[in-house]
Amino acid sequence: MIVQMATPQLELWRIDGEFVNLPHTHDDEFQITVPIRGACRFTQENKDYDLQIGDGLVQHPRERHSFHIGLQSGVLIFKVRQSRMKELAGGKEPEFSLRQRLDPSSVAGKFRKWTNALLACDPSDRLAKEETETQVLSYLYNALSGNQPRDRGRAPSAAVFGTDPFLGRVLDYIHANYAGEIRIDTLAELAAQSRYHFIRSFKEETGSTPYQYVLRLRMEEAKRRLRNSDESVTDIGFGLGFSSASQFYRVFMKAVGVTPEQFRHFRR
Repeated sequence: MIVQMATPQLELWRIDGEFVNLPHTHDDEFQITVPIRGACRFTQENKDYDLQIGDGLVQHPRERHSFHIGLQSGVLIFKVRQSRMKELAGGKEPEFSLRQRLDPSSVAGKFRKWTNALLACDPSDRLAKEETETQVLSYLYNALSGNQPRDRGRAPSAAVFGTDPFLGRVLDYIHANYAGEIRIDTLAELAAQSRYHFIRSFKEETGSTPYQYVLRLRMEEAKRRLRNSDESVTDIGFGLGFSSASQFYRVFMKAVGVTPEQFRHFRR
């Protein structure tokens, strides 16, 4: 079984069962290969490696490699654009150790979370996809650099945002534009932070990611319109930035627990 998902800056792969590929290179991508079941026979630059569960191996751009796994084995593969890794490294070419050790259950759990998030994204909602992409890139860079951040506990109230004029500008922008397209790069620029630091600091201050925050605003406005207007459910969904009625229904049901029609009927 092969699961593959891609964004503009990375690819996520999960391969389970018998698999072998031919030697190849990636001109402008880093690849990180992590066995999560069984063993993996990996060849890189004509040298063989027997990888066990959690033994990560880093392939830099233009390094020739191939691998083979058996019926009872499974691997996760992350391919990341070289330019993004350089951005995370402050504009320098990152120098990761060839051999890495990752917690297989942790990285497999994160992989499921990321792929589920990408599957759930509205194709037209770039904020959701960029947010997940940035989370993956930040995790990988920190893990490969031996600098994985620790959990800092529950985030403070959103009211703390008011103490930072840069982050306050972010909230002002989101509240003015939540029904339209919002980009992570735009928000990070307003906060005077890198996109990778921005998502983490935003969640620490508000208790939610930027996309979750935007969805909450959209749902509150949707409920207000359902209570106080005769707009159709479809028009409300489109007016709040959803690309289809089905996407709006799915998000509303998950957030509120009833359909938009049911909410309108019981709240009037």
